[in-house]
Amino acid sequence: MPLLLIVDDEVDITDTYSMLLELHGYRVITACHGADALDKARQHWPDLVISDCMMPVMNGLELCAALRRLPGGAQLPVILCSGAPERHDLSQSSHNLFLRKPVFFDRLLEEIGRLLPGRP
Repeated sequence: MPLLLIVDDEVDITDTYSMLLELHGYRVITACHGADALDKARQHWPDLVISDCMMPVMNGLELCAALRRLPGGAQLPVILCSGAPERHDLSQSSHNLFLRKPVFFDRLLEEIGRLLPGRP
């Protein structure tokens, strides 16, 4: 069962995504900012990361760059999300996919399935 790491400083989002993704057969861990996510990823390497861009301590773009530097990080699928994409220079980021908030759950499930081989 794939492990997903959900990173967002809005607890409503992490709680909602966790509940819905667990109902669809995923294991989920959550983090409230990039530094927290990096610590958790080192402890339990995820199969995929879904991260907000705008967060305190370490934002989603910084998290993506830090994950890429870890062993196995180059192959880790990373989905970045933001309600204000114009605030970020996404051209320098190595994320796999960007989704504009609000992210519709059906689209999120579809993209997770596409990025994780062997999943529907």
